[in-house]
Amino acid sequence: MRHAEAGHRVPPCYYVEESGLFAPTGLARSPWDRAAIAGGPVSALLATCAEDANLDADFEIARFSVDIFGKVPHARLHFINEILRDGRQTKLHRVTLMAADRPAAQAHVLRVRRLQTPVVPVLHDYPLPDTLPDHDDTPRSAAMGGAIRTRRVLGGPGHVGRGLCWLRMDGEIVAGRSPSNFAKAAIFADFGNGYGAATDAREWTFANLDITVQFLRMPVGDWFVLDAETHMAGNGHGTARNILGDVEGVFARGFQTIFVAPGHESKSLPMRG
Repeated sequence: MRHAEAGHRVPPCYYVEESGLFAPTGLARSPWDRAAIAGGPVSALLATCAEDANLDADFEIARFSVDIFGKVPHARLHFINEILRDGRQTKLHRVTLMAADRPAAQAHVLRVRRLQTPVVPVLHDYPLPDTLPDHDDTPRSAAMGGAIRTRRVLGGPGHVGRGLCWLRMDGEIVAGRSPSNFAKAAIFADFGNGYGAATDAREWTFANLDITVQFLRMPVGDWFVLDAETHMAGNGHGTARNILGDVEGVFARGFQTIFVAPGHESKSLPMRG
């Protein structure tokens, strides 16, 4: 376990499963609080726990929404899977991550029956990843020990405004398991507020409180494009708008609710009201 905690596993991973409990590695730590797990690894574990090979053969995941109940402790977690609706056309499940006996985060997963229907795609004109160079400036807290690679098109971490970047994850969410593209998308859906920041993080921080992804289809291939932009109205919170695509086009749209707070170089505290 010492190697996993130090991030020295090959391939790198966020969790090690031990008797039904998921022990987070050092790579899962939050950049905001070392005693907590970051939003991306939380979302990724919820997505992993939500997958069901038998169910997903006949029903496709259409919506994945995550709520984080404050700090998710950097401690062993287990999950509870509940059926909220078990219909012929749609199914709704709730997956709750538990820290001991306390719920720490949950995801609602909406599945819709598979059926051949008309195709009305959302095309994109983003440059493809094989035409772009790799970047090694991914924030250390998001790089997963080098397992997450980036090919930047526009903006990104450290830049204010719209961000557009190709991302690839070659690590594991749970050690010994090959992660699905659905679970990888759940990780990258957490990156929107960082890659499409509205403010300089030194002046105003913008941690996300939730994650919602609406899937047109499941992604294909190894590279995912993230087109992100954050907006604020001056009232203490904001929203990040994310578009997720692959080499075949857009496969999902995502949103995050952003909690805005003074950064470590903020010159004044915000006024209430």
